[in-house]
Amino acid sequence: MSTQIIAQEITDEWSGMYRLEPYGKVSDSIAPKQFYNIQKIVLEHDNSTSLYHLSIPDQWIIKNMANNDDQKVLRAFSFSEKKNDYEEFGWTTLYKKGAIKCVDGGNLFICKTKPKTKISFGNDQFISNSGTFGILLHYGIFELYKSSSSK
Repeated sequence: MSTQIIAQEITDEWSGMYRLEPYGKVSDSIAPKQFYNIQKIVLEHDNSTSLYHLSIPDQWIIKNMANNDDQKVLRAFSFSEKKNDYEEFGWTTLYKKGAIKCVDGGNLFICKTKPKTKISFGNDQFISNSGTFGILLHYGIFELYKSSSSK
């Protein structure tokens, strides 16, 4: 196996199959619409060292397993002197400590942290039980539970 493939597998912590649950409402039923697959989008320039390549954030696609039309492109949150997507939520310090990473899908975003971490969101606080949570506009907080068969 090439070093590049190994490095990609190690650094791609997002890809895999997930079960989505509304926050605080873990269900015993397992409905197909609850399952989502996240896969990294490999762009032609991913192996390039050009400055253009470095300016484009990593991207993934999230797809509902029961409805292939229900999919979105996710891009890594930006963090630089010019743009800090974590600042809007008050999570810059968490990001700098390596305690949170997020991806943005337009009307939703998904974040990874350690399980049982207390997260502040606006004036509210919640505990991310699974360590992977998201917020969907007009829907609220949800948790994603990664399938144990996923990498």
